[in-house]
Amino acid sequence: MVESGYDMSDDSVRRPGRRFLHLCYCCADADAVAAFFAEGLGLKIVMKTAPEPSDGELLGMDGDIVAWAVFVYDYRGGRVSPSIEIHGWVDPEVTGTPSVDPFEAGLKALGFAVPDLEAAVAKLLALGCTEFASGVSPFGATVRTLLDPLGTPIELVEEAGIPEGRSRMRHLRVTCTDLATSLPFYDALGFDVIDQGTFSDAGYLGVELPIDARYARLRLPDEPYEVHLVQGVAPATHGRHYAEPYHLGIYRAAMGVDDTRASYDALTADGLVFDRVARVVELKGTPVPDMWITFISDPDGIPYEFVQRPRSAFA
Repeated sequence: MVESGYDMSDDSVRRPGRRFLHLCYCCADADAVAAFFAEGLGLKIVMKTAPEPSDGELLGMDGDIVAWAVFVYDYRGGRVSPSIEIHGWVDPEVTGTPSVDPFEAGLKALGFAVPDLEAAVAKLLALGCTEFASGVSPFGATVRTLLDPLGTPIELVEEAGIPEGRSRMRHLRVTCTDLATSLPFYDALGFDVIDQGTFSDAGYLGVELPIDARYARLRLPDEPYEVHLVQGVAPATHGRHYAEPYHLGIYRAAMGVDDTRASYDALTADGLVFDRVARVVELKGTPVPDMWITFISDPDGIPYEFVQRPRSAFA
């Protein structure tokens, strides 16, 4: 238990998530992946750390690690857009391949809104992507799913109002085993359900035959970025999310909270089990001040990080 000046019954403590801060993309060469997102989707490279030994606790690991990170944002900038935190792993080395099975539990795809779907697809194919699927999602939009040069799924949706040559970070697709189990967890983190239902046409996931699946659209209160939570019923979801924080592809999501320690105490008292105790960390080589963090995993092993960033930081 840690001391905090917050009212433990306050909703900002017991449902602490305010906004996404970043999505963690693991690879061997963070600079190359950042250059791909900058050229292919018009994201802006904003910040970079040095590849030097550091305490693995910063990433929810034991022992020392050697890695570096590059942070890329969309055209709206860091006070509005979540970032992709691209981790280049040196020690341990990156392992595995990204999962493209839509019914395997875990973080499955990064979603982007683009001004011209055909032009965006053509540009990404020229940069080494491959087209994986196309179809209308249960959320009412045509989705073109590509695999980036390392095999990580990217979902593109056309949307008006986005500058030419740019894109907006739009959603994160997540496959879960059981919505009835997952939704209370996400509610405790602060997500609101925007919409939920069932669907049978999974062409946008690369599945040709009719299926039986359920979905929920979730959102945190301070931004439009969404989680698309999908449960396979027939075929049923199987497996779990990657166990290694250095697995190639999308590994973790970080949320901004008002008080990490207060929320750690409150949610622990409510029966949730965290992966790590709350602790303060220093982000060497960046202008970000020291902050309190902790980690908690959803029922399918997907890690979410609490990062103490007050709303005033995004004013």
